[in-house]
Amino acid sequence: MSAIFLSDVHLQDATSVKTRLVIRFFQEVASQFKSIYILGDLFDVWPGTTPYLIDRFKPVTDVLRSLSRQGHEVHYLEGNHDFRLGSYFSDDLGVRVHTEDLSITLGDKKVYLAHGDLGNPSERGYRILRSLLRQDLLHLALKPVPPKWIFDLGVKTSGASRKYQETKEYPQGATRIRQIYRASAEKIFYQGYDMVLMGHTHLPDDVTTLINGRKCRYINTGDWVQNFTYLEFDGSDFYTKSHPMTDL
Repeated sequence: MSAIFLSDVHLQDATSVKTRLVIRFFQEVASQFKSIYILGDLFDVWPGTTPYLIDRFKPVTDVLRSLSRQGHEVHYLEGNHDFRLGSYFSDDLGVRVHTEDLSITLGDKKVYLAHGDLGNPSERGYRILRSLLRQDLLHLALKPVPPKWIFDLGVKTSGASRKYQETKEYPQGATRIRQIYRASAEKIFYQGYDMVLMGHTHLPDDVTTLINGRKCRYINTGDWVQNFTYLEFDGSDFYTKSHPMTDL
């Protein structure tokens, strides 16, 4: 079975050139694969499904619905920017939503999939924040707040976080971050997995290691902010691809 994987696209609207290119990518490239795996952060801000977000991103969600209705398996692993997708995605769009990690088999490989935001064990503060942001009580308390206000705040927070990461960690810290995630993948290999696929770091990576005589492979899908990379499985092997981001 063929499959395609991408993560960290970080769409902020449904009209920009980038969004239109992503829609075309789903229509022309992803549609060639039986299974489509979105490993989180397709949207830059989607903290729970609201009518505002449904309307704002309708062209994007429409293409996901279309792929599902055409018989494709569309899987969505929630990220740290898009979560609490709910019944709109699962029932209306026909997307298989996974709130945590996922275990699948491709060919003869046992594959572990996750967005990757829990891949750095030292980020204890983030783990607490992650749990808080997913709590029903918080979303109930925020219900009177206009969804657009929450979205706009999310965009500002996301931009500030990304700017901080780029100035404080990249490119000097890229090697260190890759090492942290490779170590996290190695722990998962000891659970019997042959492959670990993650996103989140925005750093494409592909490394093979021996675990008890088994060849195990960790791949990070990269992002569509700087690298525009994704992953293909042709039924026998995995290949990292790069999508040309040119004007329509």
